[in-house]
Amino acid sequence: MISEETQKFLRHWLLLLGAACIWFLWDSRYVRNIWFMGMAGMVMVFAILFFLTWKLKLGFVDKIPSLKSEKVIWVAFSVIALALTALFFTFKLHLFSYGSGRLAFAVGFSGIFALLLSRKIENSPYIAFAKCLLVFAVLYRVAAFVPEIQTGPFALGWSEGSRFYNASLFASEGIYGSRLPLPVLHPSRYLMQALPFFVGIRSILFHRIWQVVLWLGMTLWSSWLMAKRFNTYAKVLLPWLTVLLFLFFFQGAVYYHLMVCVVLVLLGYKKDKPLRTMIFVLLASIWAGISRVNWMPVPGLMAVVLYLLERPFDGKKWLKYLVWPVVWVIGGFALAYLTKQGYISISGEDPALFDSAFSSALLWRRLWPNATFFLGIVPAILLVMLPGAALFWLKFRGKSLPALHWLQWLGLAGILGVFFVGGLVVSVKIGGGGDLHNLDGFLVFWALIIGGILAMSSRLPEAERKAKENQSWRFWLAMAVIIPAFFAFMRSGTWSFGAAQSQGNELSDLKRAIAVLKENGGEVLFISERQLLTFSELDLPVVPEYEKVFLMEMAMGNNQEHLSRFRQQLEGHAFTAIISDPLSTNIQGSNRGFADENNAWVEQVVLPMLAQYEGVLSWRNGEINLLVPQGETELIQQLLESQLTGN
Repeated sequence: MISEETQKFLRHWLLLLGAACIWFLWDSRYVRNIWFMGMAGMVMVFAILFFLTWKLKLGFVDKIPSLKSEKVIWVAFSVIALALTALFFTFKLHLFSYGSGRLAFAVGFSGIFALLLSRKIENSPYIAFAKCLLVFAVLYRVAAFVPEIQTGPFALGWSEGSRFYNASLFASEGIYGSRLPLPVLHPSRYLMQALPFFVGIRSILFHRIWQVVLWLGMTLWSSWLMAKRFNTYAKVLLPWLTVLLFLFFFQGAVYYHLMVCVVLVLLGYKKDKPLRTMIFVLLASIWAGISRVNWMPVPGLMAVVLYLLERPFDGKKWLKYLVWPVVWVIGGFALAYLTKQGYISISGEDPALFDSAFSSALLWRRLWPNATFFLGIVPAILLVMLPGAALFWLKFRGKSLPALHWLQWLGLAGILGVFFVGGLVVSVKIGGGGDLHNLDGFLVFWALIIGGILAMSSRLPEAERKAKENQSWRFWLAMAVIIPAFFAFMRSGTWSFGAAQSQGNELSDLKRAIAVLKENGGEVLFISERQLLTFSELDLPVVPEYEKVFLMEMAMGNNQEHLSRFRQQLEGHAFTAIISDPLSTNIQGSNRGFADENNAWVEQVVLPMLAQYEGVLSWRNGEINLLVPQGETELIQQLLESQLTGN
């Protein structure tokens, strides 16, 4: 163990602990209780210890008692990490109510065990710390999915019910008895989610599990394939690199239906088999065509990146060198576009409803810290890029970058630049900007390009390479874990499962109201909670139009043709009743998160609806509301009577 490095690590660890505590103080600034004061005191303690580290004698860590076996240390750490992760999500402690408090515990224990591990192996405490924190962060990120696995019939989040409904549209004849229009938004995602429907599985619990499997499985598969490719350049520990990439991609998060393109290209690319590569690029492009417009060039450009990294270029015959990259990009994009047009033609929807995002407002203020995303898009993505950029700079300064021609460097930089700028533009569209998921394409290319370059950079003989390594390199490797861990701990949910009896009672109340509506005849519009129809909790025909997520898309895109049809049907009292989300009419200021989205929904949907319909019943503390046309006194009375005990 290098004593000077250990001393520096101790300082950096104390700084990181102090930063996590300060983040906690900011998060809980409106709750000045004993925990707040205690954490403020810890900041002072860490500051004092930080300055005292200069007084410590070299080798002081060697005097700390430690377990004899490295395996025993890892077992002890794993038990503590698992136990703490479970406590984070279950134990009602103020310190655990915020991701910042949880991160402080993770950093603290990771640092302690890093010091113990660095005594037992010839390893840097920075590397040991990175491994410990990586284990903590991955456990935490996986545990955050646990609350999404529930049996309750009601939607767990704002768009969950919509996702299940849209997935069911691919099997609508078997589920609803008639063919309904296919989804307009994210068809490829819903096609993946629809797989259980194709084999007749109608359990909401199974579909929730399946969605978690898609998130974790596709991200892990993509991470493993990418790590395996890096491993062909430089021998690294494949499991550690895989879980690091897994955590990196969740910083977006990179959606699992984009990962299909990543998997196909990584599986199919062979530098000496351009036709094989072309086949896989085309397959991935078909998938991209039914996904998002900005993903259409991803498969072809991924193949180009691998080609530029792996295929040497001597500066001559550049047209010959670029012929296959051009074919992959143009061919892939063309097929993606044609696939999209084909999907539109068979979808059963009006072609004018597709690509509504092109008419959406651009909210440039979301590039910087704001109420919707406290980091802001630009600071957040620069933070994500920081470790990779620093490691690249160290390689550049050490003159150990791979020997690529300027044309190769230009191509790689151009691809990154295009997806960076494009991702920023998409992120500031109304409806986005709450995280980095609209920079998903950039995140994939950043990991692929920077990871590939760093893996290829070990061209020096082993002895010379080790001589040139320094503490800066190991520090930034640790930062490559710390920053994704920070993004993971930004989530601070709990394992709170809805009471089955309570949800059952509310569903029974809703069913009694629906029975009254069926007796009166007419259509019931489920703007929200359509999964109740999908999973046969309620027996009613589906009204395909005006589903919540799509109606919100039309409101944000200011599609007046679609919205005017909605208003006309409201004015004509076309629906016997409407099931909707909360009916707040508040117009919010920019100091509230997603204020523009709220205001578009209120102005374009809620106010026109309340001008013609009135709320009669509500369930789940106002999350689910039943509205009927104004003036339907008899129907209102019947609905109210249906909720009386004993009916």
